[in-house]
Amino acid sequence: MKRMLRTAVAVKLSALLLAIAAPTVASAATEAYIDCSLQSNACFGYASSDAGPITFHYQFDYNGIDAIFPADCTNQFSCHFYCWRYPGPLVARLLVYDANFNLLATTEWVPGLCTQQDIILP
Repeated sequence: MKRMLRTAVAVKLSALLLAIAAPTVASAATEAYIDCSLQSNACFGYASSDAGPITFHYQFDYNGIDAIFPADCTNQFSCHFYCWRYPGPLVARLLVYDANFNLLATTEWVPGLCTQQDIILP
């Protein structure tokens, strides 16, 4: 009986110490949005957070096509690209980081189209 009581006290004490030592994190609202369906050769993204300054990056997977990105798209609301010789589909997502480069949010992969000339999509 004494042993069971000692174990119960030790478990409760360790749980209390863990609760005291655990850092509290204020939940900040972070949102991210990306759309590559409006036209070929462009993706449009938006990100915001209550956590303070953020950075957002576009990430592309364009296996099998020759996508060319003429400019850095970091923190831009649109990212333009083109495929000179090998057009085709690609997928993209948006990654949102805080000021210390900790990942806050990411979007799902969305499909897009890379072509030689811009095409307005239906």
